[in-house]
Amino acid sequence: MRGFIPPQDTEEIVFCKRAYSQCEKSDKMGIRTFSSFLDLRQKELFVSQFNKFSGLNIGFYSGFDGDTERCVACVYSQWDEVEKYEYPIVILRSDIRGEDKLTHRDFLGALMNLMIKREYIGDILVINDECYIACHKNMASVIRGELKKVKKSFVDFEEYTDYLHYTRTISRQKSVTVASLRADAVLGAVLNCSRSEASSLIKQGMVSVNHLALKHSDFEIIDGDILSVRREGKFRISADGAKSRKDRYFITYYKY
Repeated sequence: MRGFIPPQDTEEIVFCKRAYSQCEKSDKMGIRTFSSFLDLRQKELFVSQFNKFSGLNIGFYSGFDGDTERCVACVYSQWDEVEKYEYPIVILRSDIRGEDKLTHRDFLGALMNLMIKREYIGDILVINDECYIACHKNMASVIRGELKKVKKSFVDFEEYTDYLHYTRTISRQKSVTVASLRADAVLGAVLNCSRSEASSLIKQGMVSVNHLALKHSDFEIIDGDILSVRREGKFRISADGAKSRKDRYFITYYKY
């Protein structure tokens, strides 16, 4: 099991200070505090700061149930309880009217064009001809009022209050063996390229694991990691440590 990876740059150091301040506020004032939306790496960093306190609880919620990545953290007293509906999250839904095959990236780009910070947007789910956006409650009116067209397709978002359980669509699943669980070896198997080519992608800053930018080819991949490769997509890795008779590791990867 991989241990905690400390802050890697100034941005992560600043993030940790903000997370610590949020926990400290809950600790001193005995109140609930909510973060902005966190990606997988930020969630790990946030927990590292929360662990410096005692007498507090922490909860996470994305607005959806199921296979999601971004969530809001709530820090609160150990004597308190927080329900899902109390998180500052609004789910917006719209039909997609047009012939465009829109993707998560298309909607995210449209939201960024509205000058909305990424931290106020959670998961964006495109399911057939529908789009669901988890957003901070303060951004809901902006999105509803301003986001009316994505590419050539028309949208009209309204608040969605029904239950939604999301299961991510897998476009490819394959089991392979690798010489080691180093990032370059696993990435080479996933992309069907050489380890030197995989290493080059890592050096170019094209690869991240659980939203942590990879800097070294010998980074160890563990079970459940999500490899993101720019222009190639995301891959969830399943690796239980089992080996073949030739001492190679069995892994299964799922592309989505």
